[in-house]
Amino acid sequence: MKKLLVLAVLLVVSACGVKPTGVVSAGPAPTLRSPGGSGRGTDLILYFVIDGRVAPVTRPTGTAVGVSAALSILLSGPSSDEAAEGYATMLPPERGPVALSPGPPAMINVPFPLKPLPPLAVNQLVCTAFAALAAEGSYVVEGVITLSGTDTQLPSLTCQAF
Repeated sequence: MKKLLVLAVLLVVSACGVKPTGVVSAGPAPTLRSPGGSGRGTDLILYFVIDGRVAPVTRPTGTAVGVSAALSILLSGPSSDEAAEGYATMLPPERGPVALSPGPPAMINVPFPLKPLPPLAVNQLVCTAFAALAAEGSYVVEGVITLSGTDTQLPSLTCQAF
């Protein structure tokens, strides 16, 4: 009898007083769209270093930019406005073509050695490549990109922006 009384009290106490309602129509579900009309983004997202971390910077381009072009622009460093805001790069200036091989896994080929690069520099490349692929409507299925330089090939990497 005592157990039944405790159960009844618990049921009464657990009723919070909110009355059930039917389904409320709120319109269509949200979707994620690329800002470009053809499925390709026209805002270029580059990753630079600020306050000891890698962070995205958006540059309006007016036209779609491919992955190789995005990485070449990244190697050109931050614009004067971005530098004035505190953004910097840990990457060497561009010294030749940067290419992306689709993979799997996708591979970025850069014209400089990778061993001397700090982790932030490597992350700049990887995060910018992921953003450029997404803007193209392409995605890295494996979730990783491999970097290959003049001295070594790094193991598969993910974007570690925070």
